[in-house]
Amino acid sequence: MTSILVDTNCLIRLLEGDEVVLALLDGNRVFISVITYLEMQCKPHINAAERTRIKGMLDECHILELTPAIQRRSIAVRLTTRMKLMDAIVGAAAAEMRLPIVSSDDVFTRIRETQVIVLPPRKE
Repeated sequence: MTSILVDTNCLIRLLEGDEVVLALLDGNRVFISVITYLEMQCKPHINAAERTRIKGMLDECHILELTPAIQRRSIAVRLTTRMKLMDAIVGAAAAEMRLPIVSSDDVFTRIRETQVIVLPPRKE
C-alpha cells in the first residue's frame, strides 16, 4: 500500500466517478490536507444526501492538520512560488509529510520537494 495526498479537485473527480482517479486511489492510503477537508464540506448548492456522501468519503481519508511544521513550510512555499495560499498549504503538507500529491492542477509542480502526479484532463 502506498500513501498519497490528494487535492480537492481529485476528490471531486472521485465523487463524479472518474475511472482514472478510482484506479489511481485503489489500494492506496489516502491523505488530505485539512484545507481539502474544509473545502469539500463547504461546497455550495448540494443536498443532504450529497453532503452525507462527501462526509463518508472524507471519513476514509487521513487528515493532515495544520501543524507548526506545515505552517512554516506553507509560508516558505507561498513566498518562493507565489502560489495561492490554500494551494501552498496543501502542497506544503505533501512536502512536509514526504507524500506525492495527486491533482488536476499542475501548479504543485512549482514545489520541488514533492512528487506531483498531474491527472489527465477529464474524459468527456
